[in-house]
Amino acid sequence: MVRATRPALQRVADGADGVHPGDVEGKTEPSKIGISSIVGPDNRYQTTPADWWPASSTVAITRTSGGVTRGHCTGWMIGADTLITAGHCVYPRNGTAWYPRNEFTVWPGRDGGSTPYGSCTVASLHSVGGWVNSFINGYDYGAMKLNCTVGNNTGTFGFMWTSASQNGTATYNRGYSGDKPFGTQWASYDQIRATQSIELFYQHDTVGGNSGGPVYTYSVADCGPCAVAVHAHGFHGSGAPNNNHNSGPRITEPTFNNFLYWRDL
Repeated sequence: MVRATRPALQRVADGADGVHPGDVEGKTEPSKIGISSIVGPDNRYQTTPADWWPASSTVAITRTSGGVTRGHCTGWMIGADTLITAGHCVYPRNGTAWYPRNEFTVWPGRDGGSTPYGSCTVASLHSVGGWVNSFINGYDYGAMKLNCTVGNNTGTFGFMWTSASQNGTATYNRGYSGDKPFGTQWASYDQIRATQSIELFYQHDTVGGNSGGPVYTYSVADCGPCAVAVHAHGFHGSGAPNNNHNSGPRITEPTFNNFLYWRDL
């Protein structure tokens, strides 16, 4: 387990350090604007402003290609200059080359036109052989090393691995949904509903742009906002749980060790 790091001189979920963020997250009234659900009613709620922890550690990733800038994916800080995201956000599914790193800009804690931590460019892209060679869903995760140390200001997510079933673990998901106003951050609350060896399934409402966002819990003592998976997929396949859950690579022990390796590069 790696503990989350609280940002210096920044507020947590309710603006007061005396209240645990997990006690107040998810109690915001869900937005009724732009309904675009995947699993039943759309239960996403907007985080505005997004300069509180861990919204501040959640990163909008944009990509500029052909002179046009678009929302691309979501990431989350695990170190001063390291964010985790989905593998397909750095190396496209069935692709033959990495996305050009100079096309990316990252915006921690972005809230529409408000960018309280500014932006960073990307120094290097990383993923694993199970994704770039075989495109296996459970290995669809990666990292970006940044040309800045913004994580010192935003704070970071913790992350953990376990070999036990995680069914019933209460979780949050955060990200930059592509069907919402550009650069706005949205979250949802659910639980792990199916556990597989390298993938976790849940009913967080997500759309394009949410890929790479953290699936995290507060149920582990001393870990803070503690990631257990990287969101990467909507419904896929015809059998349960693929046809009625969203999912992402589970943080297994090898995944955990890869995160540490990338963080410490």
